[in-house]
Parts: sequence; C-alpha cells; structure tokens
Amino acid sequence: MLSDENLERYARQVIMPDIGEDGQERLLAARVLVVGAGGLGTPVIMYLAAAGVGTISLIDSEYVELSNLNRQITHTTASIGNPKVDQAAAMARALNPAITVTPIQGRLEDGNMATLLTSHDLVIDCSDNVDTRYRIGDGAHHHGIPLVFGGAVRTEGQLAVFQSGVTGHQDTPCYRCVFPDMPDSQQAPGCSEAGILGPVTGVIGTMQALEAVKLILGLGSTLTSRLVLFDGRNSGFMEISTAARPDCPTCGSASA
Repeated sequence: MLSDENLERYARQVIMPDIGEDGQERLLAARVLVVGAGGLGTPVIMYLAAAGVGTISLIDSEYVELSNLNRQITHTTASIGNPKVDQAAAMARALNPAITVTPIQGRLEDGNMATLLTSHDLVIDCSDNVDTRYRIGDGAHHHGIPLVFGGAVRTEGQLAVFQSGVTGHQDTPCYRCVFPDMPDSQQAPGCSEAGILGPVTGVIGTMQALEAVKLILGLGSTLTSRLVLFDGRNSGFMEISTAARPDCPTCGSASA
C-alpha cells in the first residue's frame, strides 16, 4: 500500500485508471539500468525518478564538459569536471529522495555485462558509441530483458524497443536484426563531429523514458517491432515496421 506521501507525490499518475496504486507500486518495485548520462540519459533519468521508478542504476565513464551543457540537462556549469553519473544521480535524488539511484563510474563491458543486465528489469541505451550499442543489443537478447534504444544527431532521432529474448516476444527482432552492419564514423558520426540540437535529445530521451514506464506497467503498445524516426527540422515522425532476420547472428538460426 502506498504511503500518504507517495499518494500525494504520484497523485497525477495514481488517479489514472490504467495506473492506479497497483501500477505505482510496480514502478516503485522496478529496477532500470540507464547506459549513458549524456543528452539522452539525463532526461531519461529525471523522468524515471519523477515517475517513481524505485531503483535506477546509471553507468557512464565520462566527466562533465562545457560543451555538454547545451543538451545534458542535469549538468551545470558548476559541475564541470565532475563525473557525469554523480551529477545526474544527485539531481535525480534531489527530485525524488525516496528512490535508490546508483551511479557507476565506468563503461558497460563484457566483464560487467551479465551482472548489470540480470540485476535489472530493463535497460535503456542512451550511449553515444556504436560498439556499446551492439554490446547492449546482444546482451539484452542473451539475458532476456527488454531494451529501449534511442539515438540522436543534428536534428534527427531514432527510437525502438527490442524484446527478442523476452518470453512471448521471441519472434520479434533484436538490435542486430534492425541494424545488421556496424557503421563506421562516416556513416554514423557522433555529436562531436556532426553536432546536435539540444531539444532533439530531450524529445528522444523523454520518449525513451515513456517506453520504459509503459513496459513496467504493461500500458498500451510499445515500440517492439517498430522503429520511429524523428525529424526535428520539419517536426515530423515516421514509423517503420521491423522484423526478425533468420540469418541474424544474435537471434537467428545462425546463432544456434
């Protein structure tokens, strides 16, 4: 049963018929891993904290720089030089002191992948490099947890949910089904090379947080088997249906 304080804090969610107290208790019991405390990760962690996701782990190896501040909304001029995860965690705790926020200064690698993924209910990919994205995609499939993927550069963004390793969703695509070939830096330049408009990361990060909350609550339909493309320049969205590939080295017959 929710405390009086929680009933007041989450009143605007609890009052919704398809959430209620039971849904809020599911959020408080949920464990979410956020990979990356940058342009996508900072709005994600703040909206998860605000919604009352009870346990949030945040992993990133970088430190706050001045050039981050156009989009990474938990960081401040005073926090330049501090670990991004510490600053983001402090802001999330200030917003909601009752939840558990664990900053992890480092990278998601083969050595810590299994422990981190299996100790959480879902993972949100807010990373900014291709190698980490594929590592998360493979790990989420093999360990059977949902993955909320997001990406943004310049004025464009992408968003999808992958559940290929989750019971009942084995016929849906994994990350490699949708992105089979690892692009190079010219095909997929990072923000430091191509640039990024701050509100674009806010749009995608907020939508990632929404998809995570929906997964926890079993609310509506998620973006599983769908890839959403956001065009910030012209304020438009396009949705592409995606499918599993039988020859996928992660989830297809070639992986057996």
